[in-house]
Amino acid sequence: MKSKIHITKNELRIDRTYPKSYKSFSIFTVLFFLAFFISSFSLNVQAAESSALLNEARSIIKENYVTPVSDSVLNVSSIADMVKGLNDPYSQYFSQKEGKDFINSIDNKMYGIGIYMEMVEEGVKVTEVIEGSPAENIGILKGDIVVSADGQSLAGLDSTKAASYIKGEEGTSVTLKVKRGDSFLNFSVRRRAINIPTVTAKMLNGNTAYIDITSFGEDTGELFTQKLEELRMKNPDNYIIDLRNNGGGYMLTAMDIAGNFIGENPAITIEDRDGQKTRYLAADKGSTIDKPIIFLINQYTASASEILSAAVKDYKKAIFVGTTTYGKGVAQQMFPLSDGSILKLTVENFYSPMGNTIQKVGVSPDFEVKEENNVDSLAVAELFSGKSRNNVDKRGFVKVNVGGSDYEIDLNLAKDENHWAAFKYIISKASKDSVYIGTENSWVKAPADYFDNTYKFLYGKYKSLDTLKDVPENKMFTITLNKSVNVDTIKDNAGIEIINAETGERAAFEVKAVDDKKISLTPKENLTKGQTYYIKIKDTIKPFTVKN
Repeated sequence: MKSKIHITKNELRIDRTYPKSYKSFSIFTVLFFLAFFISSFSLNVQAAESSALLNEARSIIKENYVTPVSDSVLNVSSIADMVKGLNDPYSQYFSQKEGKDFINSIDNKMYGIGIYMEMVEEGVKVTEVIEGSPAENIGILKGDIVVSADGQSLAGLDSTKAASYIKGEEGTSVTLKVKRGDSFLNFSVRRRAINIPTVTAKMLNGNTAYIDITSFGEDTGELFTQKLEELRMKNPDNYIIDLRNNGGGYMLTAMDIAGNFIGENPAITIEDRDGQKTRYLAADKGSTIDKPIIFLINQYTASASEILSAAVKDYKKAIFVGTTTYGKGVAQQMFPLSDGSILKLTVENFYSPMGNTIQKVGVSPDFEVKEENNVDSLAVAELFSGKSRNNVDKRGFVKVNVGGSDYEIDLNLAKDENHWAAFKYIISKASKDSVYIGTENSWVKAPADYFDNTYKFLYGKYKSLDTLKDVPENKMFTITLNKSVNVDTIKDNAGIEIINAETGERAAFEVKAVDDKKISLTPKENLTKGQTYYIKIKDTIKPFTVKN
């Protein structure tokens, strides 16, 4: 270990590297020493053990909890009441099995059949089947509805209760009655361990490296390094790191990953129960990511996720898109008891490397995208990741300044229905003086009327016909052309789109010939009431009028 610098008692201590024996990082070491209750003891011995167990828990809480604990809390008659008296949502008392389940959840490890689900009226709807899982191997499909498990109806249950009938110990089996369409099928599925990677990665739009971290588990640092190296080989222009809905995990893992962004610099400030503060360094990775980075965060980004986020933000190594994180700035340690049960106790506070508070404050975004706006923050980040390939010709791009940085938005990407709403949202939040349209030779300030009609950014060269107003939901549109056209030549509706102005969703429709110069467009489903729609027709089709 490299040398440490310790200042005075009341000042900040700076450690030159993080010690792997440090207690908040020792969860796996502690778990190796779990003891098992011996059920063959007599009742009198069990009673004595129970008293000893209470004293054991009392001593651990008194000596390790982050703040002094009063005698009125310590002297209650059960461990559960003792923990409850701490009035701390993060301190818990686990049975041996509950503790094991908790650790498994951090590592994205579960025991069951391998499905994602949502509750519907008839039972459990399978929303996704995990690749290579028992459910996939036995033939269960996405969209199936599990109506019962071992004869227990799942209709009307909440998701936790329903899942308890499907999950179970490794090696056991469950019989499922499944509705598929109008048929009912029976499956016997043998449960086993399901390991879902905590890190997944892919390239987006040919130029953006996307890494999603769902939890900070034991092997997450190794997985992140592996995925990062794979993506680096593809020479991305930028990176998106997704921490949305990541509830945390191991502090050491977050500090390990932080080294990829901030190098071997302080990554966290720890304050122990005596008020003494220490800063610990991130892992030395040899190099850091040297391309633009966007972090995605939301209100469910918590704990270890906030350690990584706060460190990256302190050093201004990325911009943050989404909503303010959860605000959990306290760390817990697992303490095994002699009967195999476990105390999870808050033992210290933590802050950003520069000392910024996280507890009940969180990490705020540079560009806020609230979920209630029905805008996907990933879509926003993808648009911010655009890059024109020509130093002079900027056609097909819009430049927007956010937080003092310029972003070039690819309009071809902005036009698709997955990014349309995100583009509208960016434009609505941007200062009109900071938005520019790309031209053949440079950037020009966007005209004021573009901000009232966002489609002008996307289809600036299209001629706008009279607006269609008060259109019924089942409207059939008639288009009159200025020359004869063979409807068969408009294959797969090429060149024509009916677009929801708010969402960018394309409405499916049928094209029919009315006469040699007229065609009709009939949406296959009713349009959304109260929404504005655009009918886009390529100039190669030469429209003349659209009849309302």
